Amino acid sequence: MQYIKLKKIALLTCCFALVFTACEDIIDLELEEGKVALVIDAWVNNEINGTQEIRLRNTAPYFSNAAAPAVLGASVIIRDNQGTEYLFEDRNDQGNYTWIPAIGEQFGIIGETYTLTVQLDNKTYTATSTLFPTVPVDSVTYEFREESLGEPEGYYAQFFARDLPGQGNTYWIKTYKNGNFLNKPQEINIAYDAGPSAGAEVDGLIFITPIREAINRTPDSGTDAVDDFDVPPYLLGDTIAVEIYSISNEAFNYLERARTQLTLGDATLFAEPPSNIPTNLVSSATDENPQGFFVVSAVARNQVIVE
Repeated sequence: MQYIKLKKIALLTCCFALVFTACEDIIDLELEEGKVALVIDAWVNNEINGTQEIRLRNTAPYFSNAAAPAVLGASVIIRDNQGTEYLFEDRNDQGNYTWIPAIGEQFGIIGETYTLTVQLDNKTYTATSTLFPTVPVDSVTYEFREESLGEPEGYYAQFFARDLPGQGNTYWIKTYKNGNFLNKPQEINIAYDAGPSAGAEVDGLIFITPIREAINRTPDSGTDAVDDFDVPPYLLGDTIAVEIYSISNEAFNYLERARTQLTLGDATLFAEPPSNIPTNLVSSATDENPQGFFVVSAVARNQVIVE
């Protein structure tokens, strides 16, 4: 009798499976397009001889695979507290507005506050940022590791730097492999003092190990790398360059939210849904919400070749 019952249950299960698989249809959702917003990508630094660039784009539909439309014909100026002006010009009509320094010149002075002003279509967009000091990259080191815990054998790197005394210093650590920026969302490497977030007792210390070792290439899950640039870890002959940018606490929060949305937005059931991240940009039009961020950073750099 028990066997007959189990046989009936198995038969019903197969019937339900056939019904549901046979009724599977593909539904194309038509989403209402939102209002087009201006995006201002204005991350400026004080690198000597470094051309600074501010990119202006319009938002694109959610399912669009095309590049975001460039915004042309804008007036883009940064002013400091002393009235010094830095004019950014779109020299190639691509929506990329640049300021080119003279030989030996660098943008900005530590401690000064800067105001970005963008004028477009009778509207004015503004934001302010203070140029905070950064810390030197004391060294970039590497070591060879055998394969373990799913990590392939090869050379793994870390950098050493010490947080500035005083709580509340925030940094963005950028890494370049053979001149290519490690720009995957999960590779956004930021620090609050010497740790990953506010509240930790790490003021004035050497950056903690997870931040120091976050300069290694993160592998793509479930996909094959297309070239050696995408293959972790580092190989003999690779050049590893590390830059530390000083950023404001608001910029730290912006990058933290961006990393969360880009890496977890569609990965878990209870992840944060995609939404506009709070910005420091303000529009003269009360019914318009520009996107993006403006920050002025000091930058320090060091590099090593794996030999």
